[in-house]
Amino acid sequence: MTVNGMPLHPLVVHATVVCLPVTALVAVAFLHPRWRDRLRWPLLGLAVLSVVLVWVTANSGDDLNHDRFASAVGVLRDRIDDHETWAGRLEVATYVFGGIVAVTTLLWHRLRMLLPVLVGLTALGGIAVAVLCVITGDAGARAAWAQ
Repeated sequence: MTVNGMPLHPLVVHATVVCLPVTALVAVAFLHPRWRDRLRWPLLGLAVLSVVLVWVTANSGDDLNHDRFASAVGVLRDRIDDHETWAGRLEVATYVFGGIVAVTTLLWHRLRMLLPVLVGLTALGGIAVAVLCVITGDAGARAAWAQ
C-alpha cells in the first residue's frame, strides 16, 4: 500500500503512536470515579480508533515487508523480525484492550458489581498497550535505521 509512491506504513505509524498513548492516559484517568462519566465515551472512541489504526498499521507493515524487505538478510532481517514480533504482541494487546474498554463502557450500568475490576483492567490494559507501543516503535526505528 502506498500514497503517492510513499509506503503507507510510515505514514499511519505516526497516527498510531500518538493515539495509543493518549488512549492509555485516558484509560488511567478513568480510574478516578468523578471522571468516569465524562471520560466514558471519549475512551470508547479512542479505543475504537486505536484498534483501527493498529489494524491498518499492521497490514501496511506486512505489505511493506513483503514488497521491499522480503529478501533482507543479516542484521536488517533480524531487526525487522524483532519489530514484527513486538508488533504482533501490540496488535493482540490492543484488540484485548479495545474489548475490555467496550465491555466496560457499553455495559456500564449492568455490571456495577464488576465495575471496579473492569476499570482496573482498563487502566492496566492501557498501560500495557502504551509500553508495547514504545517497545514496538523502538524496534521499528532500529530496523529502519539499521546500518
